[in-house]
Amino acid sequence: MIVSCDKDVVEALLPTSELLHFFTSLEFMADKEPQIGACFKKDGPLGVGYSDYPNFQDWMAEWSHCRNTNQNFPEGYMKMVEGGVHDALEKGIEVLEPGCGRGRHVMKVAQRYPNSKFTSFDIDSEALELNKVDAEKLGITNIDFVWGDFCNMKPEWANKFDYVMIFDCMHDLPHPAEAMKGLKGVLKDNGIVTMLDIDTSSDMVNQTKNPISAVLYNISLHHCMSVSLSSGGVGLGACWGVELAQKMLGEAGWEEGEVRVITKDIPNHAVYVMTKGNGLM
Repeated sequence: MIVSCDKDVVEALLPTSELLHFFTSLEFMADKEPQIGACFKKDGPLGVGYSDYPNFQDWMAEWSHCRNTNQNFPEGYMKMVEGGVHDALEKGIEVLEPGCGRGRHVMKVAQRYPNSKFTSFDIDSEALELNKVDAEKLGITNIDFVWGDFCNMKPEWANKFDYVMIFDCMHDLPHPAEAMKGLKGVLKDNGIVTMLDIDTSSDMVNQTKNPISAVLYNISLHHCMSVSLSSGGVGLGACWGVELAQKMLGEAGWEEGEVRVITKDIPNHAVYVMTKGNGLM
């Protein structure tokens, strides 16, 4: 039996409940069951691609809205990660956001910090065009929405940005290790990266002690792992875990003293703060 929750019901009962919003994902994932099942066959496809999830960007945007509302985003987030990010944004810096999706994060940040300039990219051209329309309606003029591949940063971005902000996309990538390696290259000599992702343990036995694990593994199987594998990727999935994330960051050239992990401030999320040089202090 599949238990779902209609979007209208969620908005009426608990409009900012992240957990309840999770269950609305079943509406657009359940019909992929035959395609996901085929991937387990010896001669089946590797995964199910992004194009088969036409409602995903909108769902992700609504989930981001729930979390952002609950966490006083963006100011509360920027002060939480410390490292001078809030003050630097107030003064005006160059910011890059990979994997922007429907642009819910960057538009909030750009509105709050009008002195800073933002470059926000994604592989979804349709989402980018919609973002441009939304930004114009909101009167936001300090964002440049461009097409880009997180696993292959543009050469002209080398040493260009003071701050890189990443939200909920690293575990979906086909080649996250390459993306992690590219982060230092786009930062100026003194810069900061923040990476928000799901807070899980790489140890499955430990992770299953978390009561929402079943939801996380379900979403990961039916979307996160699948879209990565369909592109010939590694298929990390949402439950890749803090331990593996730290290991991969180290292998990508981030030394132990350059990485901080915040796991208690945002429920069910971890924030990785990577500092190059002296950061933004």
